[in-house]
Amino acid sequence: MSKIFIAGAAGNIGTSLLTALDTAGADVVAGVHDPDKIKTMKSLGVDARPFEFQDSDSMVRAMKGCDRMFLVIPLQEKMTRYGHLAVKAAKEAGIEYIVRSSGYAASSDAHWRLGREHGMVDQFIEDSKIPFTVLRPNTFMQNFSGYYMDMIKSGTIALPEENAKVSYIDVRDIADCAARLLLDSEGFENSYYALTGPEGLSLSDVSTQISDVCGCKIKYAPSSEDEYIRSLGDMSVPQWNIDMAVSLTRVVKLGMIGNVTKAVEHLTGKPARTFASFVAEHASAWK
Repeated sequence: MSKIFIAGAAGNIGTSLLTALDTAGADVVAGVHDPDKIKTMKSLGVDARPFEFQDSDSMVRAMKGCDRMFLVIPLQEKMTRYGHLAVKAAKEAGIEYIVRSSGYAASSDAHWRLGREHGMVDQFIEDSKIPFTVLRPNTFMQNFSGYYMDMIKSGTIALPEENAKVSYIDVRDIADCAARLLLDSEGFENSYYALTGPEGLSLSDVSTQISDVCGCKIKYAPSSEDEYIRSLGDMSVPQWNIDMAVSLTRVVKLGMIGNVTKAVEHLTGKPARTFASFVAEHASAWK
């Protein structure tokens, strides 16, 4: 049986992937940098090992004995550097296959910054000659139960996306695709898959669905880009992250990420989860 290393096992996708692989009875090593989370995972019987993205040697040690890896990198200014070090460590540790969670419409020569940052990491993996599969998921549904929670509770979603649509995806579908590949990648290696939910939704659609289910009034009030930048600055968001967030909203407004693919169903045999089902599960979070 293969031993699978999950880089970033404590994150949104990593946590769901741990669950999916545990259900399948896989042999898994969780790469985690937070000592408290390592302790918690170990108490639950998970083989959790410390590692740091900025420290290639720590990654090599954490990957010891593993032959497959899932790679998701935190959205930080040094993410391309982290990606380069992770691939270097994978080669040194003898990793034979990588599943990478990238970003929708990513490319090393993308005209928008966040897509280019993700695409550069994808290119490092392809250039390494390690067999791989790159997943490029669209914006997470879970942003609305996490990152945008306070905004929603205020009653107003204020983002500069006009009425453009986004085919939001449930993080659990990304994890299910990754689990399927890590367990059996035959026929899917050295390939790229764009992952989306089953429909494109505008933020007006999102507001209506949340309002209907939680019994509260949520509205979408399109903001200007300058207003959005100021709001992020007021929350002390680092400038690099502000630049990435703005680049994403510009791509949304161009209508580039509202289309739908069937990649989730192709990889897992199950249709992608709907936003309606996501909202129904998380209704209590917004009340």
